[in-house]
Amino acid sequence: MTTLTVMPVSAPDLNAPDFERWLAGTEPEWFLEYLSPGPEARARHLMGRFAGALAWPTGRAFLCSEGDRMLGAIALERMAWDSAHFGIECGRIATCCIAQGLSVERRRALHAELLRDALRWADEQKIRLLQRRLLASRVDETQCLGEAGFRPADSMVTMLAPLAIVAPVCGPDPRLAFRAARADDLPALLAMTRGAFPHSRFVQDPILKASRGDEVYQRWIENLLLNQHTDKTPAGTKEEVMVCALGGAVAGYAAYRTDRALDALLGRRLGMLDLIVVDKVYRGQGIGRALLDRVMEAMRKDGIGEVEATTWTDQREALALYRRAGLQEKETLLTYHLWRN
Repeated sequence: MTTLTVMPVSAPDLNAPDFERWLAGTEPEWFLEYLSPGPEARARHLMGRFAGALAWPTGRAFLCSEGDRMLGAIALERMAWDSAHFGIECGRIATCCIAQGLSVERRRALHAELLRDALRWADEQKIRLLQRRLLASRVDETQCLGEAGFRPADSMVTMLAPLAIVAPVCGPDPRLAFRAARADDLPALLAMTRGAFPHSRFVQDPILKASRGDEVYQRWIENLLLNQHTDKTPAGTKEEVMVCALGGAVAGYAAYRTDRALDALLGRRLGMLDLIVVDKVYRGQGIGRALLDRVMEAMRKDGIGEVEATTWTDQREALALYRRAGLQEKETLLTYHLWRN
């Protein structure tokens, strides 16, 4: 086996045509691979991952080659929000790309080499928690992550269905009223979000404080609610929060979004259902089913062709709800954590 050479990648290097062409033919890495994006779309998305990492002063990218042949590349970035929230330095492997057609032995050697660079970067930046999220199908990489000391933090499943075949999961309920969330709904939304995601990596990691992990989703819905329909929302992105009221009280909510830039990249309209939360007091009364039906109806009116939903593999109620509507499981995403001394 010949020697692998690792070199840092700078932002100008990303503009090289041969690098973009190489990315187009790498192994599946994008979380939307199940939609069969074309080579150009894959390359543009992965280029965005590298550019995003290098946009930060502490971000780094490395290219691993054998002679003149590019075999692997990795992008690393500090996670500013996570670092501030948890009070520790957090970073992640933003993407790790491997050439197709390599032997198992070669792939494992590449992953091991790129991981060594990731760990050196983490030490230089004093990163305490290093995260990697990847497709479960990347077996070679998961094995290398385990050997390097990474431990599973959570597991999520992505589901998809054409809206044309998504069936209503419940009939009309005259007791329920639906509307867009308002700023004065925030206290109720924060209260029902607390403790709603026990399977999240933020809560499951035994070193992170579960209370601080739980607050991640409260801050998320707070930012989403207060920033929707403002200039703080990325251009082309439409984020919506719908609430369901029962007897005048907010009983649950759903958050969903569309992204025109992503639609243009994929050549199709995709609606993304981020979550459905029902207040504990109102569970078992069909609130979640009714919210799902209303979100699907809103997406149809917006011209959406397909709906995607992602939830934790242990979130059985959500999985059952989405399956009942006709969504099918497409891929599993694994998150690994590595704690550094």
